[in-house]
Amino acid sequence: MKIVVNARFLTQPLSGVQRYAIECSRQIKKIYPETIFLCPENILFNDIAEELDVQIIGRNKGHLWEQFDLPMYLAKQKYPPLLNLANTAPLLYSNNFITIHDLAFYHHPEWNSKLFSMWYNILIPRLAKRCRHIFTVSQTMRGEIIKYYNVSPVKISVTYNGISQSMLDRKLINQVKKEKIILSVGSFNIRKNHQNLVSAFIHSEINDEYQLVIIGDKNKVFRESNLDESTLTDNNIKIYQGFSEQELINMYQKAEIVASLSVYEGFGIPLLEGLFYGCKIICSDIPVYRELYDKYACFCNPTDIKSVSETLNSTAGNDLKLPDLEPLLEKYNYAASAQTIIERINREPG
Repeated sequence: MKIVVNARFLTQPLSGVQRYAIECSRQIKKIYPETIFLCPENILFNDIAEELDVQIIGRNKGHLWEQFDLPMYLAKQKYPPLLNLANTAPLLYSNNFITIHDLAFYHHPEWNSKLFSMWYNILIPRLAKRCRHIFTVSQTMRGEIIKYYNVSPVKISVTYNGISQSMLDRKLINQVKKEKIILSVGSFNIRKNHQNLVSAFIHSEINDEYQLVIIGDKNKVFRESNLDESTLTDNNIKIYQGFSEQELINMYQKAEIVASLSVYEGFGIPLLEGLFYGCKIICSDIPVYRELYDKYACFCNPTDIKSVSETLNSTAGNDLKLPDLEPLLEKYNYAASAQTIIERINREPG
């Protein structure tokens, strides 16, 4: 069976959604090399496009390309299965398979622009009803889709995130000595709750001894935390943006702790990456993190600065004995997810 992948994710800045789409695509290409990848012309990751042998079609870009150029092209190809790995898909196409990463736009429309939230709240529930099958990145998200969109459980499969191939290839965990660094990685928006992490660190007992490193967008951190750059510098806090993957790997190797205080997530890739590089992890006590990292994390209330500070104090410097990581890596990996996707598509009639 010919399978086509909507590769518009290669035109979007890299976040967890695009990371999942890229890494699953790489594994799908290995398992099922006849897979076809289609994309508009404004590609940001040309090396990955070349690796996947991407075909550029259509004249439009963005949602217009996805909603018009892509289905019109596929209609001429006799409507093959279309795999959409990054939330959105052509609404009027009848042979869609989609990955829905989370329902943040449904629970908290105020976290995004009005136009974005309105479009997603129109598009995603209709795609969920009309598509052939849904993939999602955790059991928690599977339960939410069933509950809020009234989708049959048999229509949803879990395809977890994992460790990228480049990180697997470059793991040098034993060659770098851990430093007194608390690391937080992620795009800056309200849901990531960086402002509470900053405040909790400033009020902790370890702020003179440790350094808080946040990788993301510097300007948004200042707006959310109501702190200026001099305040952050005076309190041993560093904000970086535009890190390459190798720079990120280097930081994971040095960090003692990786922290995520998100108030809502679908998976939380940086926590898994932190564990992979031998870091202790501190995270929000939210359902998805309990599902994924229950035996591996130190949990705190992300809205209670005192709770976060106390968790930082108790975790820093302590030699925590965690369970073996191998079962986690066997469960959360892109090769397994790609295999599930291919098998599911091939089982669908027609």
